[in-house]
Amino acid sequence: MAHAALSTTEVVALTGLDERRVRKDVEHGIVAKASPPRFDLADLVYFWAVAELGFDIGVGDRKKLFHLIKDALDAKAVPSRLTVSLITELRFGDLVASVKRRLARFEAWKDKLVLDESILGGEPVFPKSRLAVRHVGGMMINGADVAEVREDYPYLSDEDIEFAKLYAIAYPRLGRPREVATR
Repeated sequence: MAHAALSTTEVVALTGLDERRVRKDVEHGIVAKASPPRFDLADLVYFWAVAELGFDIGVGDRKKLFHLIKDALDAKAVPSRLTVSLITELRFGDLVASVKRRLARFEAWKDKLVLDESILGGEPVFPKSRLAVRHVGGMMINGADVAEVREDYPYLSDEDIEFAKLYAIAYPRLGRPREVATR
């Protein structure tokens, strides 16, 4: 399954990693040496694995992990398990399947969004509504819980709410922030 090259913010949204972590791994030459960086499936699987580890590992170990993942994905048959060290093994088949599934779900969900210049100036909205995706995503980023969003917008699905947050992270508004009126 081939996917378009992902941006830094898309990787951050899909993995839940801090943007600084992703940028540091680019700076250290672990992944994506192009400018601007674009990430492929091996990069996304690597970042997902780093996020799932739940603890920091050094640059040398991150490089080793990335190369193990890349080599495993380049193999004729993707292994179900990947030995990282004497005491660490990745359930690699499950990891790759999870990453591909999440990416495919997000891409399919994005394809359903409506972008029409006559609706909110082309801001992406949910189908059959004038509700901006970034508005709901911003609510979630700012701490609203799902029940609150569901109460305000009962027609949204769980997937809409989940992916609206990812969308707002992956595709931030461009341009200068609005000025705050002072009196």
